[in-house]
Amino acid sequence: MRNLSTIISKETCLFYGLPGTAILAVSLILSYKVGNDFGGSTFVNTISFFGCNVLLWLLYLVLFQYLPVDLMRILLSRKNLVSIGATEQSTDIGIVATPASTIKPMTAEEYKAHCAEFERKKQEKHQKLVNPVIDYVGRVMAPFMEETELDLLRNEIRAWCDNPNYKPKPVKLKTVHDYKDKLKTVSFKHFIWNIAARLGFENGYSGKIQADFIKSLFPNELKDVESKSLERSLTSSPEDGHIKLDRPRHTDNYAFHF
Repeated sequence: MRNLSTIISKETCLFYGLPGTAILAVSLILSYKVGNDFGGSTFVNTISFFGCNVLLWLLYLVLFQYLPVDLMRILLSRKNLVSIGATEQSTDIGIVATPASTIKPMTAEEYKAHCAEFERKKQEKHQKLVNPVIDYVGRVMAPFMEETELDLLRNEIRAWCDNPNYKPKPVKLKTVHDYKDKLKTVSFKHFIWNIAARLGFENGYSGKIQADFIKSLFPNELKDVESKSLERSLTSSPEDGHIKLDRPRHTDNYAFHF
């Protein structure tokens, strides 16, 4: 059983006593008024009195107990959400605003060293491609050229390896008395195509570039052949001529097959 001091407390009197007195007074006044309207009937007075009491107590509980509690709960939940959002935002801002550790600047010597290393590797790779080409030129063209002209040819081919748009200086073949020992047009076409296939058609060594280059390199021997005709037939008759067509193999793309 509850303690009497717990049941009859200051809070209980304030919450129920004062409102109860006011509700009782209002109920009596309303019941008296309603009873007069019905001829002062005691039954009507009693029913209206209890009805007013119930309605007024329900209205009081809703307005002053349950509704404020619910409103306060909703208000507090919204405040909590806002405070959590503000905390997260401030946390994010703090993360973004936090400066990263400063990286030590690269020195000029380090920068130059990295660039030089890149160029060195690039040149080494290119030289691995150029060396077989220059060796091939010397091997296949030596029987048809004087030594000085062969050196000029090798230099022109070397320059072409560095730049597909290079305009070569003309070179001369040595005088051959036996017609069978002369280089025919088909050999010139195979010669330049074999080199371009190693340098890479995708690197700028197209059929037109090949035709223009070989015609400029040997203008006397190819004066009667148009560049377009050369371009269209670079790989024709692969087994004809002193210089055969030499297609690169997948296992040794840079190698030539003599």
